[in-house]
Amino acid sequence: MSSGRDAGSVQSFWPRSSPWLTGGAWLLVAGFTAAQWQQHGPGGLLRAAPWALGAGYLAWLVFWRPRVQVTPDAVVVVNPFRTVRVPFAALVDVSTQFALTLVTPHLSIRAWAAPGPGRHKALMSGPDAVENLPTNAYDARKAVRIGDLRGSASGTAGELVRERWQRLVETEALELGVADTTPVDTHWDRTAQAVLAACVVLGVVAQLV
Repeated sequence: MSSGRDAGSVQSFWPRSSPWLTGGAWLLVAGFTAAQWQQHGPGGLLRAAPWALGAGYLAWLVFWRPRVQVTPDAVVVVNPFRTVRVPFAALVDVSTQFALTLVTPHLSIRAWAAPGPGRHKALMSGPDAVENLPTNAYDARKAVRIGDLRGSASGTAGELVRERWQRLVETEALELGVADTTPVDTHWDRTAQAVLAACVVLGVVAQLV
């Protein structure tokens, strides 16, 4: 995982695996395209090109684009096709059961970039993975959920969110009791959807000519 922690500025989280997964997917796409060219010549390349472009773009959307950004007054969750800005005033809970999930009175937003850890990660974690976490990461028994383990994607991103949230509460910089009326901004990436749809249409057309 990668993150920035400059107090009072934008803090960002994204998986360290993003470049590797994106690059691996692009290599597979390039190999498929080269094979079509070698076997079928220029015609095969033209028929494969729309599918290759679509697959490469989808890999970027799924592996590279997702991230979590913590600004001074909100959390921005960037998923493959949707970006959601959640003001801290709208938050009622931060869950990490299956992935980092921001809970508001009207909506729960799961972060694609911050999935919860598997059993292997939980078994291999040492005492330092549960020490000195934000106060709101512990339950009433002072236990830490698996998804909050330091070093996991959900735990690292959750720690960024909880630290900023806790600081706002402690400094009385956060207006309380307004979660139900605080708007959460959702933006669907229509351009990405249109690009993928166009690649599919062009791919089908290319197979027919």
